[in-house]
Amino acid sequence: MKRIMILLLTILVVSLQMMGETTTTVDYRNWDEGLDHAVWTGEVVFPSDWSAYQPLPASCFVDAEVGNVIRLCHTNLRGGAQAILRTSGWGVMPGMEGIGLLSGRHSDILISDEMLRELQANGCLIHGIGFTLTAVEILSKKDRPKLQTGVPEVNDWMWSSPEVPTFRVHVANPDTVNVKFNIEIQISDDKLQKYQDFTWPASLAPDESRDYEFNPVGELAPGFYQATIHVAGEVARAFYFGYDAEKLVSSPDMQPDFLDFWQSSKAELAAVDPSFTMTEIPERSTTKRKLYLVEMRSVADGTGEGIVRAFYAEPTAEGTYPVVVHFCAYDDGLGELSIPHADDHPDRIDMVVSTRGQSINNRTPYVNPYGDWLTYGFGDRQTWYYRGAFLDCVRSLDFLQTRPKVQPENVFAEGASQGGAFTYAAAALSDGRLNAIAPAASFLGDFPDYFELVPWPGTTLRLYQQALGMSDEAFFTMLSYFDTKNLAALISCPAMMNFSLQDLTCPPHTVWAPYNNLGSQEKRYLVNPALGHTVGETWVEEYTRFFLDHLKGEADGICTLRSDRRVTDDAIYDLRGLRHEGSLSTLPSGIYIQHGRKVVK
Repeated sequence: MKRIMILLLTILVVSLQMMGETTTTVDYRNWDEGLDHAVWTGEVVFPSDWSAYQPLPASCFVDAEVGNVIRLCHTNLRGGAQAILRTSGWGVMPGMEGIGLLSGRHSDILISDEMLRELQANGCLIHGIGFTLTAVEILSKKDRPKLQTGVPEVNDWMWSSPEVPTFRVHVANPDTVNVKFNIEIQISDDKLQKYQDFTWPASLAPDESRDYEFNPVGELAPGFYQATIHVAGEVARAFYFGYDAEKLVSSPDMQPDFLDFWQSSKAELAAVDPSFTMTEIPERSTTKRKLYLVEMRSVADGTGEGIVRAFYAEPTAEGTYPVVVHFCAYDDGLGELSIPHADDHPDRIDMVVSTRGQSINNRTPYVNPYGDWLTYGFGDRQTWYYRGAFLDCVRSLDFLQTRPKVQPENVFAEGASQGGAFTYAAAALSDGRLNAIAPAASFLGDFPDYFELVPWPGTTLRLYQQALGMSDEAFFTMLSYFDTKNLAALISCPAMMNFSLQDLTCPPHTVWAPYNNLGSQEKRYLVNPALGHTVGETWVEEYTRFFLDHLKGEADGICTLRSDRRVTDDAIYDLRGLRHEGSLSTLPSGIYIQHGRKVVK
């Protein structure tokens, strides 16, 4: 019996040794070397104006299958680098979800069933900005590492010294083999200039998973950076993070006559008869609040217009009330207007302001006479659209002073994107009439850096600069009068700023420029670490609470937070920051952002 037991134990040990010896180890560290996946190679520079494209004929996709990946290999990434597949007729490729921000060495597009049919019938066009294309590859699932990866947010991806940025990477090996691989972290500044690269070897047994934590960053200057994390050569996640953002210096570049320019502009506004009119909208009024269409005149311009319109919701009950002024984002003329609901806040006044040519002024029966507001009158500080628009914001506050139910000591303002810029402008130019402000994802900040970080509006305005024969010095001098980082120095009221780290339209660097230059003694910020050009679903509740904290006197209004219901922002933005409040189904083909996610139609 003893001999039998010894024999069985011996067999078991030998079997285990044999199993260990036959377990395969796969090395993913250089898995793609020697494999020929390329269907196109070359070098095409995509400048930052969407002017370049690379056609790929249908013959490139003869052997492609559903579930394969089209890999775009790229170098020389620049701020705002993006790419998209288009049909040979320049439509959006069926099934294309967009790849947004390009990062690392390559970007992948999954081939869907409808995409494959189009590719094999007509080929495609690669359309993009801000990178150099070096190869296009088609990879199947069997060609690629089978690792599963995840990169969670840590500390909202915002750190302040002496903290050290920490990145966590989760890797799982679902296969029946041992695997060796590298984890790489590439760090660039927000202009995508390479900063640091780090590589760590790792391995996993079959069915093993592990969380890796890294503190790869050496000394960092205050600012924003992009981290791209590769696992076994595949992009696990690319994202922006911030370090010592409150120490980021965006030096004001006010001209010597900056204050004189705006003082004389305000004097010109004061000389204009506003001709305030209010027209009730009965179908939108209730017993709690009446809704009015307000019209007023501001400084005229070359169109002869200079008309400001607003929706104004005022409680019907006797008394005086706090006011929240809402400034609108860049408008496209297609979406639904933002109109206050009469029953939503019976304890406060809401006013939604439409500057000249936008929003209400861009809907029937009114006509936008400005064309593209960004370029209207560009080249001359006296005629550029934003001089009149900023004064329109001040005029809207003039109107509030005429209303007996307004508490002048409790007027607040908020706005997102262009509306954020208007919020800063209104606070800077209204001689202390705003009690507190809440700008979000603000536009028009730090122009010299803005144009290095994103393609629009820089490419558009640069074309006008060339057509006008303006030098760079004259170009940036004109823009400096409207830069929110310069206006912010004139603001002393409390401020709460909202920004998104992954915003490609108003990048964090440009949003923090005015925030760090604020003259306010009290300011705070809210970060959306994973979102793009949007405000996040809790922003309305957050800024309402902030305004509530800054009510003066015996005011008891503005207190309806409605925290029992989820507050969401359903607005749709395009890549230029234009706001569309209709349904996606009503919009033309293009790339849109909703709830912080990119959608391609």
